[in-house]
Amino acid sequence: MINDNIGVLGAAVMPFPRVLRKGELCFLSYKKEDFTSFEITSLDGERLMYTESNFDFPIMYDLNDNIIDNMLMIKGKRMPEIDTSQYVYVIARMRDGDRYRYKTNVSVSTDRQLNVILRPDKAELLEERRRYFKIKTNERAFITLRMQEGDDKPTPLDPPAEIYIKDINVGGVFFICTDTRRHFAKGDKLLMIINLSGSRLELNAEVLREQAIDSQETDTGYGCRFIGVSHSQEETISRYIYKLQFEMLQKEREKRDMF
Repeated sequence: MINDNIGVLGAAVMPFPRVLRKGELCFLSYKKEDFTSFEITSLDGERLMYTESNFDFPIMYDLNDNIIDNMLMIKGKRMPEIDTSQYVYVIARMRDGDRYRYKTNVSVSTDRQLNVILRPDKAELLEERRRYFKIKTNERAFITLRMQEGDDKPTPLDPPAEIYIKDINVGGVFFICTDTRRHFAKGDKLLMIINLSGSRLELNAEVLREQAIDSQETDTGYGCRFIGVSHSQEETISRYIYKLQFEMLQKEREKRDMF
């Protein structure tokens, strides 16, 4: 369903938390406004939780009144309870586009709250993929849910809308809909079912624009951005793009070899 639900380059250079006494001037290690989302996964990549809201870095104190300013607190309802004895990855997306990964333990996990310590000296800057590199394709896919602006919940499409992906990158897709009875608008939230190289993906997307793709305006295309794509989903899309790139290069070499 549509919900709110990321290769390592090297160690990130981030400030260590300042350990200060109550009443002293404090320069915080983390500020909520610097982050856009958090994803928590198992060490083998299974997504456990994702949020773009309801997180904060509350100022807390230990038993010696030292400030703890690097605790991530996420609140919600019906949250998954995560085993506090196991290590997890916390992947933070910054407002400037960078992503950091922390290997850590969850200290508190209930159905309404999760606490985890993020140590800046343990942060790894994730290698940014070629997010905006698009490759042309013609993959059949389906849209099963749609939520229009102002709707409280998504509406199932029955039957699902058949679409063809015309280009794709890690950040989104451009598609046409073969069903002339279907029309989408800017701001619509969609759930897409896409099969890439044998891997079935369920991807949330938002329509950013619509445009006619021929002079008679008989076909309309829609440009969309993905929402809340998991690290494993990004890997699947990247592998698919690289596979098509390789096949294109092979065909070009074969053409050259013919002359």
